[in-house]
Amino acid sequence: MDTKRKTDTKTLIEVYDPAMCCSTGVCGPDVDDAVADFAGDVKWLKSQGIDVRRYNLGQEPEAFKMNPEVISRLQKKGTECLPLLLINGEIVSEGGYPARRQLTNWLTIDPQNRNDPATPDLLNALESAVIEGDNGSMRTVFQQAMEKGLSVQQLADAMQRGINNRQSLTRSALQTANELLGIQTGGCAPGSGCC
Repeated sequence: MDTKRKTDTKTLIEVYDPAMCCSTGVCGPDVDDAVADFAGDVKWLKSQGIDVRRYNLGQEPEAFKMNPEVISRLQKKGTECLPLLLINGEIVSEGGYPARRQLTNWLTIDPQNRNDPATPDLLNALESAVIEGDNGSMRTVFQQAMEKGLSVQQLADAMQRGINNRQSLTRSALQTANELLGIQTGGCAPGSGCC
């Protein structure tokens, strides 16, 4: 699964998703952060010239039947193996959505400077700075990334992932605090004066 892929030739990524309410799974009030992040990563991959095709088990079961590798994996492991991610016909991931860093490792994507290994590191550092709320580091890494020639879209995507992760951490901390205080979701904290 650590196979490096070059994007010099046309690359096809196929994603065989579990049954979801829509083609991306990003709908409704309780969207899984991993699904939302991956939907953003798919959009980013397409902006890099990668052909990405997604198949939803609930809406496109024929696509699953047409791929012998996918149907074999489903028969052996059941739907727990979904999502399956194939790059040029080879299964590289199963049972979860890979992070953008893993995708870039598999594809060696760096459209501005293909041989610069610092690009994923800069994007990850920018995302981390946003998660930590470290404005100084965010400015420094942003400037370094601009000097390396990364696109504004790449930087915006990294910062959005950081914001999403930070919000997820905040929600998780709030939920734990509410549980510890014995507050039901949507309830008021004792003595808060909200009721």
